[in-house]
Amino acid sequence: MLYITTRNRRDAFTAQRALRESRGPDGGLYLPFHAPSYSTQEWKELAAAPFGQRVAEILNRLFGSRLTCWDVDVCIGRNPVAVVPLGHRTQVAELWRNVGQSYHHMARELAEQLFGQLDYSSGWLAIALRIAVLFGIYGQLGSDEPTDISVISGDFTAPISAFYAKQWGLPVGKIVCCCNENSGLWELLCHGQLRTDAASVRTAIPEADAALPEQLERLVFEAGGTAEVERYLEVCRRGGTYTPADALLADMSRAFRVSVVSSTRIGQTISSVYRTHNYVLSPAAALAYAGLMDARAKPGLGKNALLLAEKSPALDAAFTAAALRISESELKDLL
Repeated sequence: MLYITTRNRRDAFTAQRALRESRGPDGGLYLPFHAPSYSTQEWKELAAAPFGQRVAEILNRLFGSRLTCWDVDVCIGRNPVAVVPLGHRTQVAELWRNVGQSYHHMARELAEQLFGQLDYSSGWLAIALRIAVLFGIYGQLGSDEPTDISVISGDFTAPISAFYAKQWGLPVGKIVCCCNENSGLWELLCHGQLRTDAASVRTAIPEADAALPEQLERLVFEAGGTAEVERYLEVCRRGGTYTPADALLADMSRAFRVSVVSSTRIGQTISSVYRTHNYVLSPAAALAYAGLMDARAKPGLGKNALLLAEKSPALDAAFTAAALRISESELKDLL
């Protein structure tokens, strides 16, 4: 597969180059020249395969590799993600059922074992791994109906990965992007303005603390192409306010819903969900849950929703235990 960048449609680059570099020589972000596409029937057939086979299929399509289900299983196990019901029409995908108790541990194992010592945390590889894992997760849902997904906005890696997966044929409904006090994405998609000089506000959820999401350039490209990316970058260089045209803003907003959840609600959400569902959320997952509930209060979402939980509550034990008003040792016993 060949790749272009968000700043240049003319030059093509190899998959190996897109693997090695976080950005192209023009500073743009890599993306496939011709994206994969799965018909409804092809998706049904892939969904029937084991988790590892679904992951391998996506990575093979993107990088020309020859991974097998066994290769993926050796890296991350046969069942690396647990899908758990959480109340009415909501499920949680626990991506932390591994030694490192986090999605990032799983992503690092996949990147290092399958592709060598590469940076898995940025660039196209970070996007590709998330897309592959999403295909793995959705195959476990046992439904062909579109399922909404709730993710933390952060640097926009998780939302844009879900966006690409939906474009390629995964039955993703609306993508709920959940912001905290760093609400630039909400300002853009709901009010049509984005301050490019805003400072990041530090919170208890650093994954969400991005004032200007790095991967947002991808969405600008999808809506307006390289010309709009150039205009966006010029505004960023000046530290001005980016205001896309109404038609472009409508294109950007079509697949997304954006919620803003204040930090003061995170502890309350953890406590409330435990009392109601006997389930412990991490602070980041609580942000995604509260954002989903807010989005459901307005029309436009589907019947079913999936919440991504990328960290074990144990990794934020002090915050989580305080929210539940128990000791950290008691929290350990709960988990």
